[in-house]
Amino acid sequence: MRGQRGSRIPAHGARRMGVIVILAALVFLGGCDEKPVGPTAEEVGTRFYEALKRGDFAAAAALYVDKMPREQIIAELEENRSQLGDLQQYNLKDVVTNTVFSGRRYILKYKTRYTSQHATEGLILFQPVSDNIIRIEAHNVRTRGTRGP
Repeated sequence: MRGQRGSRIPAHGARRMGVIVILAALVFLGGCDEKPVGPTAEEVGTRFYEALKRGDFAAAAALYVDKMPREQIIAELEENRSQLGDLQQYNLKDVVTNTVFSGRRYILKYKTRYTSQHATEGLILFQPVSDNIIRIEAHNVRTRGTRGP
């Protein structure tokens, strides 16, 4: 049986092929919006700042990408505390998401209050397609009188 004039694919075969193509497209497109395996970017930010409030710099450092030495991260967080005091409050103000070939990057902006002053802070997080776990790449603190890079 011929589906259309000159076609060698039976009509029911063409329909089946169309359904297969549509299903394959849906599976492919569904994979483009992968949810993180663990916490979301906002949840990672909350865990980070809650660890800072407790003074648990090891827990905060554990949220960073593996290529950064934990001791260096802990030393930087301790230095921030020595200059700013204890973290009293943090409020998420903005989230920017950028999808790149290798994954998804998040920029979270916070307003924070320490015992000695207020600050504006940024967390840059990355969710690689390889393992889909969101980790911190960078943490930036700006206070009045400081200039960013």
